[in-house]
Amino acid sequence: MQDHKDIDQVIALTMEKRGWIDLPAQGMSMYPFIKKGDICRFIRVEASRLKKGDILLFRAGHGHLIAHRLSRIVMNNQQPHYLCKGDTNVTYDEWISQDQIIGRLIWKNRNGRLIQFTNLASSTWGWAILTLPQLSRLVQFYLVRSKLAKS
Repeated sequence: MQDHKDIDQVIALTMEKRGWIDLPAQGMSMYPFIKKGDICRFIRVEASRLKKGDILLFRAGHGHLIAHRLSRIVMNNQQPHYLCKGDTNVTYDEWISQDQIIGRLIWKNRNGRLIQFTNLASSTWGWAILTLPQLSRLVQFYLVRSKLAKS
């Protein structure tokens, strides 16, 4: 547990000093929008500016850093709570609170090419993945088939 506290401190200091942090993507939960090795830039953001479809960097209850798409915001006892999900995941993450949110994605760098989160392709993909839940299953199926084909 001490390791992630040290990482949290470095991230917090970097975000405070610069207002942003670049982190390499791990895993496949946001495929194909974010691929392993993409460099993702996250900026500090006020909770009031968050909206459905944003990709949030947050510390989950189990301690891991996660970057997933915001699906829902609800008020509970006058406090906002957020529900996120990886684009490839078929289930939602646990609800998170404001204090777990570290930042919001503004761009990714894939092989030296900057791709803004707000460009047409990114916005269209975000809309599709939130509107068509079957799309997550389709992408997951593709990933499983690709893995099997490589084995």
